[in-house]
Amino acid sequence: MSMCLLDLKQEQKAALDKANVIVTAAERANRAVTASEEQTYNESMTAYKTTGATIKAREELNTIRTAFPNGMPGIGTPSGVFNAPASADFSPLRLATARNPEYARALQAFLCTGGKQHSEELTTGADGVGGYLIPGSEAYTRQRFANGSFPKMLAEGMYEGSGGSSGAAGGYAISVPTVQQVVPLALPDLGIFDAAMVIPTNTDIKIPQQASFGTSALKSESTGTIATFGVADPTLGQVTLSAFMVGALRLASWELLQDVEYFQSFIVDDLLKGQRILEGQLLASGTGTSQPLGVFGNTGTGTGAPYALTGASTDSTLLLDSLFDATSTLKSLYQANAGWIMSRATGLAIRRAQMQTNLFVPVATVDADGTERILGKPVFYDVNAPALPTATTAGVVPILFGDFKAGYIVGVRGGAGINVKVLDQPWANAGQVGILAYRRLDGRIRRSEAVQAITFSHS
Repeated sequence: MSMCLLDLKQEQKAALDKANVIVTAAERANRAVTASEEQTYNESMTAYKTTGATIKAREELNTIRTAFPNGMPGIGTPSGVFNAPASADFSPLRLATARNPEYARALQAFLCTGGKQHSEELTTGADGVGGYLIPGSEAYTRQRFANGSFPKMLAEGMYEGSGGSSGAAGGYAISVPTVQQVVPLALPDLGIFDAAMVIPTNTDIKIPQQASFGTSALKSESTGTIATFGVADPTLGQVTLSAFMVGALRLASWELLQDVEYFQSFIVDDLLKGQRILEGQLLASGTGTSQPLGVFGNTGTGTGAPYALTGASTDSTLLLDSLFDATSTLKSLYQANAGWIMSRATGLAIRRAQMQTNLFVPVATVDADGTERILGKPVFYDVNAPALPTATTAGVVPILFGDFKAGYIVGVRGGAGINVKVLDQPWANAGQVGILAYRRLDGRIRRSEAVQAITFSHS
């Protein structure tokens, strides 16, 4: 008696389940299959394939499938996914022209003119990395199966496993989704840029500055002779605010940018952060030659001699004393807008010293909006500020205090933004796109007395 199609499919499934039980049992016991199990597995898979061939022959007699040689629309899969067009006169370009003639003509004009003629109709086929879809080419992406069946990977091992090297393992078919966002690294503290005076520039700027006061003198009483005022004129100097190029380039393949849509935004974000990090290093400790002049090492000397740390409990009192002493070295003109620059670790050491000394009036406070203050003045944390010395050293400047907008100026050529360019031509033959970020800026001390330093040594 001939079996119906449903019975054949159930028999095929039973054979596959029998083979699957053998493989699963061996995997769970972390052992190899025995000789008898291997024989049973091979017999089951042979039965699975034989029954599958019979099922395929029966299904080809189905009149509904005959009516839809390119697939059944709306049933299981889209039309044409598993079968290529049967017509010998099939022309992708002709079909594309009929569907979107404007785009087809625009692409032809673009190619014939060597890319010189570029119309808005081309945007419908842009791939985002400088290329355009060939009209009708989507017809050649349809999958073709030699025997009309699913790939062996899906037919012979439908269980979730470690993947391994076995062709029967279904682990290869398990989809593991990826969150469409890269968890970013946090930008480090870069307080110097925030505390300084930042201005846009179009050219180099000469900033005059007074180098010395003019002098006054008593004048003797004029009697028989004429007495004059003995005075000296003030002297002037100047500092040049220029612009130095800072930037970086990242290369990414077309495949990556097309397959992972969010990766381009991730690269741009990484470029911007890398730009800020390098600029922060230069504004802190740049030499001033072909690069910005860093604020550390170029300010007022504050209280002069270093405060000597020893590692003893007295260091807490010494650290707090230095803060009070530094405020007295800053002239009254700069006191109103004064602030502190230090590393976050130094700020934490100050808070710890405050707890150890049990001060009646706290030195370090926090406003309701989260603004941290020391002696009532805001704190700007910067990762590039030197740390408090913990080993033998003659002198380190980990803390600055003053009016940074009056003392340090940063000029950004063309405005405050960082520029980004997409370069698709230089690496096109390698299938890569270059993404470039850059900015031109300079930083200069324009009034050293507006910022005073606190120096520490360690014995």
